[in-house]
Amino acid sequence: AGFYRTKARNIKQISRLLVDCHGGQVPPDKEALLQLPGVGPKTANLTLNLGFGIEAICVDTHVHRISNRLGWVSTTTPLQTEKALEVIMPKKYWISLNELLVTFGQRICQPVSPWCSRCPLADQCPRHKVFRTR
Repeated sequence: AGFYRTKARNIKQISRLLVDCHGGQVPPDKEALLQLPGVGPKTANLTLNLGFGIEAICVDTHVHRISNRLGWVSTTTPLQTEKALEVIMPKKYWISLNELLVTFGQRICQPVSPWCSRCPLADQCPRHKVFRTR
């Protein structure tokens, strides 16, 4: 099935599960969210952040790449990055971290040929695994 069909099927299943098992409400609990079809750690954490104001670190491709590039972590998977950041990052920054690093990753610290010449962190960045810059 196509990506959109899988997403649509998951949304229908999630809707039914929320009504049947959670009183029609989205649960404010990571483990409960992870039991929903198609919901992984990033989506669960983002739901906790945006839906409930609960601190959780949302690690997408940008957060994973930039955290490694800046030398904050040395990990190979987003889940490892999440766990490592939970140890070193003060909890008060967990909610804003995703939004800040996603925007930074889209505009400056891109996966290939990042804009190091425009980066306010360039003089502090070890540029892990950066082979070409602009």
